[in-house]
Amino acid sequence: MNLSSRRQLVEALIPVIRKAGDAALALQDDNVAVRAKQDGSPVTSADLASNDILHAACLALFPAMPVVSEEDSCVFEAHKDSDFVLLIDPLDGTKEFIKGRDEFAVNIALVENGHASAGLIYAPARDRLFFSYGAGLAFEQTAGGQRRSLPRPSVPRRPIALVSRSHLDPRTEALLAALQPCDIEEIGSSLKFALVAAAEADFYLRLAPTMIWDCAAGQAIIEAAGGVVLQMDGTSLICDCKGKLKLDGFIAARTPQLAARLIAALRELETTSAVATQQ
Repeated sequence: MNLSSRRQLVEALIPVIRKAGDAALALQDDNVAVRAKQDGSPVTSADLASNDILHAACLALFPAMPVVSEEDSCVFEAHKDSDFVLLIDPLDGTKEFIKGRDEFAVNIALVENGHASAGLIYAPARDRLFFSYGAGLAFEQTAGGQRRSLPRPSVPRRPIALVSRSHLDPRTEALLAALQPCDIEEIGSSLKFALVAAAEADFYLRLAPTMIWDCAAGQAIIEAAGGVVLQMDGTSLICDCKGKLKLDGFIAARTPQLAARLIAALRELETTSAVATQQ
């Protein structure tokens, strides 16, 4: 898909993601119904309401393009041969949503041949909408509808690390300890990607398994803003709808140079741990 086509796709999806996110927000304080999915994770009536809006709109706007959602992942197998997929997470950070926090988000990503080439992340409770559709083309749309390019930091500062509020695993904790001094903030959704892309934080560590719909939109936005999202071996994260839905983890950073330092610190930590185990 060329740049003009990706931009048109994203522009068409902006009012859709706002509608879905606002519908979920309206249900947050309305005794929202909660049940457990087969994997034990929670799903609410807000997840499903958002999913219905997103799925219907994507099919209406782009009828030839497959749609894969967290809430409809059973249809994944039918789209394994597709080169273009719209990947949606109707409510990322459901646990935080249930607790009444404001950091939950809605994700939409365009995945082309295994690469997230465009993305949208909307945090309705904070009224922050981030989107991208190509290199150097990462934006935030303000409440008034105006867009601004995501900035690059100009003043050195103490590094700010973002981690999951609900999925902080021992490997991530060990790496954070090795990276001190840095400030650590816990946030429970894909909003972490957007904050790194906006230079409001420096990196986001997630060394535990996660799903492609949690990452694809964020990867597209961070890469468009000049950052990177890497697997633990230092290669670019692959959100390939032709492969597996579960990812082993990643390191997201606002610059490639910072990401390289984080990967080096991880390798040193793992080498030290392996040597200690052998002794």
